[in-house]
Parts: sequence; C-alpha cells; structure tokens
Amino acid sequence: MTISLTHSHQHAQVPTYGKEKNHLLVELKGNATKQVERSPINLAIVLDRSGSMTGNPLHYCKEAVKFVVSQLTDKDLLTVVVFDNEVETVFGPENVTHKDLLKHKIDQISTRGLTNLSGGLIQGCQHVLKQKEKDYVNRVIVLSDGQANRGVTDFNQLMMITDEYQSAGVTISTIGVSEHFDEEVMEGISEHGKGNFYFIDEVEGIPAIFAEELEGLLSVIAQNVTLAINPKDGVEVHKVFGYEPKQEEEGLKLNLGDMYANEVKSILVAYGIQAKPEGIHDIFDLQWSFVDITDGVKECKCKANVPIHYTTDLKILEAKPNAHVEKQVQITKSATIINEAMDFFDIGDIEAGKQLLHKQAVNMSIIAKEMNDEELLSESKILMEKLNNFEYSKKTRKELHHQRYRQMKRKK
Repeated sequence: MTISLTHSHQHAQVPTYGKEKNHLLVELKGNATKQVERSPINLAIVLDRSGSMTGNPLHYCKEAVKFVVSQLTDKDLLTVVVFDNEVETVFGPENVTHKDLLKHKIDQISTRGLTNLSGGLIQGCQHVLKQKEKDYVNRVIVLSDGQANRGVTDFNQLMMITDEYQSAGVTISTIGVSEHFDEEVMEGISEHGKGNFYFIDEVEGIPAIFAEELEGLLSVIAQNVTLAINPKDGVEVHKVFGYEPKQEEEGLKLNLGDMYANEVKSILVAYGIQAKPEGIHDIFDLQWSFVDITDGVKECKCKANVPIHYTTDLKILEAKPNAHVEKQVQITKSATIINEAMDFFDIGDIEAGKQLLHKQAVNMSIIAKEMNDEELLSESKILMEKLNNFEYSKKTRKELHHQRYRQMKRKK
C-alpha cells in the first residue's frame, strides 16, 4: 500500500473504571514504491526582492532558484514571481526546456522597494492554479526576510487567502530568512497551505533549504492525504497535536497535504475514556484517504479500528508506557512549554519564561536518561544551550519558534 498506518497507545492497558488521560499516536508512512514515472511538478517560486534582500540574501536566492531549474525537466512547469511594493512575474508558467534562458532571467532580478507579501502569494498561486492538473504536484514556495507592509497585511485575511488556494489544490511552503520576517505569518501560511515552514538564520543556508524542499517535491507519492479520527461512545478527545483538526459529524478530520516517499506523518491525540467491562474494546475508528500518483492517478480509502484492553490486573496496569509514544508525548510537551515561555517573553517577563524552559530542559534530560533516548537528550541540550547567557531578541524568538514547530510536527 502506498500509505500505511500504525497506531499505539501510551498506555495499552487501562483500568475498568476508565482513564482521564491517555495518548494515541497515529503514524502514516509513505512507502517507497517503484514509480513508473514521477509526477510532473507545477511550481511557482515567490521571492521577496525588497531592499533588505540586497547583497548576499538575493544572491543566494538566485543561486537556489537556478539549482531548481537544473533539477527540473521539460515536463515540469516553473513560474518565478518577485515582489516588493509591486508584483512581477519574471517568467512562466512554462516548461523547463530552455534552462540557460531561464537562468539568465533569474540573474536579472534586482532589489527595490517594500514588502507586498500578499500580492506575491496571490500571483504565484494564481499561476499554479491556472495550470493545475490532477496528475501534477502543485506547489508554491514563498521566501521573505521581512514583514508584510503593503497589500493585505492582516493575519486573518492572509490565512483566508491561503485557505482558498489550498482548498483549490495548491500546497504552499514558506521560508523565512534572518531575524526580521514575521514568523507567525510565515508559519501560518505554511500551516494553512499544508506545506512546510523553514527558518534560515544565515542566508548561506537558502540553497540547502530549496534543495530539501525540491527533494520532497520530486518524491511525492500521494496527494490530498486526509485522516478521520472518529471516537466511539465514552471517548473524549482532549486535543490533537501537530495538525489542526476540523470538527465533523462523526469526529475529527485532518488535512495532511502531500506525502513523500519514506515520509512519516505523526499525529498525537490526547484523550480520556469512561468505564467499561474487562476485555478488549474498540475506542476509535480511523479512516485515511489519498490520491495515489505512483502510477497514474488513483483515489484510495482505508480503515482501521483502534482497540484498548480494559483490565483489573494491577500488575498489568503498572506496566511502563509505550516508549515510542512516551517519547512523542515528551517532545510535544516541550513544544507546548516553549510556546508558554514565549508568551512570557513577549510581555517582558523574562525570568518566568526562563524558569519554564529550564524546568522543561531538566525534566526532559531526566526522562531521556531513563529511556536512554538520544533525541530527547539532544532536545534538552538545545534548550539548555539557549538558556546560557540568555538574551531575548528577534533572533532568539525565531529560534524558539522554529524549535517549537519542529517538535510539534515531530521533525528532526
């Protein structure tokens, strides 16, 4: 199967009187299959050309876009849009045939003006939408180092624009560069656009991020991936971490976007369950659907039941939690604590924020050693290192914000 699903409980055995808090980890994996031919790509790259991009930022952007040109083929469509006060289409949408000519046009891009982020986003999405085909991977990549100060600047309006294009079948990824971009807006666009969000501290990292995003695009095996989480009677979902669920009649539905070969999408569900008789009981129905594009275009739908064991056996109930799920719970808890600490920092209560981060780093270190888990230990060390000679700045906020994003999405 192109996408397989596994599920595990933090505690697989629960008392017959119920359990107020447990976690379910659902993981969808894109299985590497032998594709007859990869799907063609319909890509728009939207670049900030405002004055702050002068010098190295624009230079590395142009090198990255030329790298993309080199990797695509004549069956792919590419558009390059630039924005400052105004919005301009440098070329496209066109097949990547005359590569030297396209690279020459990219070299001619220069900096000027302010930041009309919404204008660039809309024009890039419009180009992709006009050429959208069912068997194409339709993607927009937006790169900016500044804050939107022309066109639509309201956060909610920008999210509504993004929702509209994503609903029409366009996936949007964002790349924020240096310390001046608005991380809430850029992550918000990627979340609503069902794409990826990247933070680059140094402009030299721009080509590597483009290469990472392109590698994913070249290995897309499924699109429009959705997961429905339907709780049975007596089950209450407290929260879903990692993705924003939509409430439907039978339960919750998550739109997970595209799936790459060998990619794992992790969804952590916090829930509580009421009392039931001893024995095995199904507590969730899971349904996942997707469009398989490994060999043509095929719509797929799959189902799974999630059971749990109710018992009165105290020895069984005292068993340690599932190590893999417990690890994801701890990483997610860290992301939540970082978010709470940032709220303190933003209102000027630096000490309260630092205390939260320090407590979390210590707790995570203890748990990491108990579980002998290198990843948890690494995340703990990252927090501790940030607290050494701590100074809350725009750069620090973006680093913490991106660490929270990684942890909530469970990306390394």
